[in-house]
Amino acid sequence: MISYDPLFATLEEKKGKLIDLVNAKVISKPTAAKFRKGESVQLSTIAGICKYLNVPIEKVVRIE
Repeated sequence: MISYDPLFATLEEKKGKLIDLVNAKVISKPTAAKFRKGESVQLSTIAGICKYLNVPIEKVVRIE
């Protein structure tokens, strides 16, 4: 199972929200909904978030 809890924690640390990633055109609104629902997203999307937030993948996703 994939958990996006690290992403939400990272955004909180950086005083950001998921909508900030949408507004910066890092992810789309449907992709943001997938994160909220815990659904799978493409690895390239995760990589884009890592690059934008300047964090390693462990700060975005965790495999449980």
